[in-house]
Amino acid sequence: MEFDKRSPIYEQLKQYYKQQIVAGEFQLGEKLPSRREIAQQFKINPNTVQRALKELEEEEIIVSEPNVPSTVTENETIIKELKRTLVNDAVAQFYEAIQPLGVNTTELLTYLEEYISERGRDNA
Repeated sequence: MEFDKRSPIYEQLKQYYKQQIVAGEFQLGEKLPSRREIAQQFKINPNTVQRALKELEEEEIIVSEPNVPSTVTENETIIKELKRTLVNDAVAQFYEAIQPLGVNTTELLTYLEEYISERGRDNA
């Protein structure tokens, strides 16, 4: 993962872990690497990691207890809602980007179906 300069590193790290959790890279209840390990992995300040994980904890995506590694929540509803939010955010960005093109709904759905078919990612 490479960090960009458009947003704070802790926000990017938080987004990275949200995506990893939703994608199933970390299962419900699974331990996350330690803050020190994450800092070393991404070559960032441990305080930055702490801030990102604290916010994930506040959002109830992870659970942290003193002297115990943080774990992904076991609440499947929270993860499903997180996935929905991430998808909605991506769709909103996509929608705003194509608005100036004047594409109607039928055209858009056709383009999406073609794109998905070409990519071989039709998971339906």
